[in-house]
Amino acid sequence: MKILRHVLLLSLITLITIGCSEVRKVTDVITNPTAREVYTRQFEKNDSLLKQWSAAFIKAQEDSLLITQPYAESGVFSEDTYNVHAYTLQLREGERLIVEVRTQPDSVRTFIDLFEQPSETTTRATKLHTLDQDSTRLQYTIKKYGYYKVLVQPEMGQQVPFQLKIYTQPSYAFPVQDATNKNVQSFWAAPRDGGRRSHEGIDIFSPRGTPVLAVTDGRISSTGNRGLGGKQVWLRDGLFGKTMYYAHLDSIAVREGERVTVGDTLGFVGNTGNAKTTAPHLHFGVYKRGAGPVDPYPYVKITEVPEISSQNEVSAGIIRNNKTPIHQGPSAALDEIGTLNKNDTISILGLHRNWYHVKVKNNQKGFVEQKRIAPINSN
Repeated sequence: MKILRHVLLLSLITLITIGCSEVRKVTDVITNPTAREVYTRQFEKNDSLLKQWSAAFIKAQEDSLLITQPYAESGVFSEDTYNVHAYTLQLREGERLIVEVRTQPDSVRTFIDLFEQPSETTTRATKLHTLDQDSTRLQYTIKKYGYYKVLVQPEMGQQVPFQLKIYTQPSYAFPVQDATNKNVQSFWAAPRDGGRRSHEGIDIFSPRGTPVLAVTDGRISSTGNRGLGGKQVWLRDGLFGKTMYYAHLDSIAVREGERVTVGDTLGFVGNTGNAKTTAPHLHFGVYKRGAGPVDPYPYVKITEVPEISSQNEVSAGIIRNNKTPIHQGPSAALDEIGTLNKNDTISILGLHRNWYHVKVKNNQKGFVEQKRIAPINSN
């Protein structure tokens, strides 16, 4: 009888556990918790390690290190610290930010969060986006020009190598077949008509008759041969989205109301309208509903994906010289935010090209030239 009661009790506990698990799954479908929220569930709310880990994340939001993209860094996440890697960078409307983190082994979870801030200062930022569960890649299309902050934090208790990449890709395809950034020879806001107006687009020079392409799926809202733009096509991206303007075409290949997909030919490069005395080119513009024209170049600019040729495994070092400067970012042109003396020891968070991303004894973070640091063997 006693054995039977134990079996029944165990069965009841199992059913309750399964039930709670299923309820949690249903709830998650509705609430869509972040990867960070799901991770912290496994700890008690008063867990001291969790508190330190969470506090480090909050503190890192005040970091003010500056980088430019494309940016790549490799290093070792330390199991003995709660370091959060924080990077501030300037981004433009139309760019699609991509942040990738890879670890060995790849089962180690890393949390990536994106914040928007009003300037490059340490003003507290506003969270915009966070990494999805079971993903190693954050993507976000920038809606307005400004400063943004990326925070990268590994799960607790892991000593693993990592590789980090931060870069942008265009949110639209390039609008001229076989052309690249080099074909853009006139940019947004360039003076026109002796300074009486400014250029509301970019000019992409290419041989007459080169196909001009749909940069996104959408509907042709207008075509015609009129005004300064000559033969032109207007492509609308969604009912309340943006409208793309293709001007100075030699000929038009689509009809008003036609639906197109990215890469479809809309017309061919020419010099109609007020471009008759100019070499054949496409004038390309982007217009926002209710806001008018915006700089189209970030929307289509072809960008590179950074590469990491070797893995940095140095996690500590000794300063070689007195008055070694700590810079706000990996460039001697950026502000000096501190100095180090000979034989000072520092923690090395990662390596970007020939700059170490470091943390010093007062917990200040910055960048120091690689040649100024003697690595400490971790073995």
